[in-house]
Amino acid sequence: MKRTFTFQALRAFVFVFLLFGLSGCSITIRTPANNSTVTSPATAVVTGNSSFSNLVVTVDGTNFSSSMTSTGSGRSTGSLALPVGLHTITATANVPCWYCGGGTTTSTSTRSFVVVNSNTSVCARSGNVPVITLASSLSSAGQQPGRQQIGYQLQNGEGILIIVDDAPGLLPTQMLVEVDLDPARGVTKSKMIEAWGFCQTGSMVGSVTSGIPFTVNVGNTCAVLSAANDFRSGCTTPNAAMMIDQATTSELWLRKQGSLGNWDYVEAIDQSIWQVFGGRRLRFIWFKD
Repeated sequence: MKRTFTFQALRAFVFVFLLFGLSGCSITIRTPANNSTVTSPATAVVTGNSSFSNLVVTVDGTNFSSSMTSTGSGRSTGSLALPVGLHTITATANVPCWYCGGGTTTSTSTRSFVVVNSNTSVCARSGNVPVITLASSLSSAGQQPGRQQIGYQLQNGEGILIIVDDAPGLLPTQMLVEVDLDPARGVTKSKMIEAWGFCQTGSMVGSVTSGIPFTVNVGNTCAVLSAANDFRSGCTTPNAAMMIDQATTSELWLRKQGSLGNWDYVEAIDQSIWQVFGGRRLRFIWFKD
């Protein structure tokens, strides 16, 4: 029994030693925090458990390394002048590594954050409309060339198919947005998507709407959506695609028309929409009311 205990204790010690040893060979972006909201100039703070070298800091692919200054062993800070909108900061450096060949390793840290105007307060949400942050893992599909289809379920249980297409000529900070619905599945109420600045500040940037004219016999004339008809039923009246820009649009607000003709907000997608779908053309198709 004693021998077993000693072996298990030794194994636990080795595991803890390796865990802390491995974690010590890395850098971390401390500021800005992931998914935080800041004003410009944004303060960047990179730290390492050991002193690091050859630090490279980029924001959206632009090199800001010259803005960073070492403020002690294993710490570097900088002030970054950035435009309003969603940004991704990446820091890479060489870090001492006792278990690596050559005694060093390369460590990378990445954070996403949004810059707002200095006169914009941090958003204090009110009401019961959910504001959703898209999982960054969706970027693998959202940014993949060619047509992609992504199923999206609203918090109220309604279902949406998001068709993502290439948009030649668009910058990563631009997006084309459409809205449509699937009458063959019994979806008949009009739908709308609004583009807003951070926390619905200022004026609405734009909107797109889709509905079914009262003269249409839905059961006979609306085609079942398929790849053959480009997932268009042929009996709805969608607006032309809405062009939005990251500098002015931080959120997409999804709306539906009620039985009395009133419009209700259903859900919103925050600035993470840019990380996942920036530079692409989106079509939101309601297939379940």
